[in-house]
Amino acid sequence: MAEELIQSGRTFTITNAKAGSAIDLSAADNRSIIGFPLHGGTNQQWTTEWTSIGWTFRSRASGLYIGLNGSPSDGSRLVAVTAPVGWHIWHDQVNPSAYRIYAPLTTFNFDLYGHGDPAPGTPIITWSAWSGTHQTWNFTLV
Repeated sequence: MAEELIQSGRTFTITNAKAGSAIDLSAADNRSIIGFPLHGGTNQQWTTEWTSIGWTFRSRASGLYIGLNGSPSDGSRLVAVTAPVGWHIWHDQVNPSAYRIYAPLTTFNFDLYGHGDPAPGTPIITWSAWSGTHQTWNFTLV
């Protein structure tokens, strides 16, 4: 059996399986979590850590964590926050090499807005899980 890619202390770029956009901490406001073309900057590098609240994603650029603007629901925007926020990471059932990232104990997962709009600056939100590939993500070790 192959070693699981996602482990504590590893740093990744995380790209949308449909659009190829990276999860990016916006340089414009250092708060918005957006899809942006992959460029290798530290604002697109995320360190995973398993904690009692789930997996956390910490920005290599700022030390901030991926969190939510409000509660998980259809359309809630991801934002950078100072305190760790827990997420659950599961292999996608259709494409096991890609992952889905869920708010714990919910059906809400990361979603690249606009059904995977590749335009720079597209918000990353939570949305109820369905079969869209724009809700799946590829992790690449940095």
